[in-house]
Amino acid sequence: MNIIIVGAGNLGSSLARKLSDQGHAITVIEKNSAAVSLLPRGRVDSGAMTVIYGDGSSAPAMVAAGISSADVFIAATEKDSLNGLAAQRAKVIYRVDLVMTAVKDEGARALYDTLGIKTINKAALASDQLVELMTEKR
Repeated sequence: MNIIIVGAGNLGSSLARKLSDQGHAITVIEKNSAAVSLLPRGRVDSGAMTVIYGDGSSAPAMVAAGISSADVFIAATEKDSLNGLAAQRAKVIYRVDLVMTAVKDEGARALYDTLGIKTINKAALASDQLVELMTEKR
């Protein structure tokens, strides 16, 4: 699959690495060159993973990333507002079938769900996993 990930921080770079391991074509949009250093250098240098430097919610960056042929779009920055804007554009304007975003605000999560955007809340996932691990030990 052709996957676009906005954000090369901890979540975005981890996703890019894991999805690349599965053989997917990965394009990462990131405006901070320091964050790009979290991506696997060998894959970026070999062209197995493409980096577009820019604002992941902007049309020029999305077009440069190949949004017209994307199968999946994932907004994985630390900013709910940027994630939401990028995800909405990918879903509504560019009609990407599978659009996902990370959100902290539960109100935003409900809104994006109504737009057909799949959402995750990292804090909720982490707390659920910690509780599960704790109950396994008993």
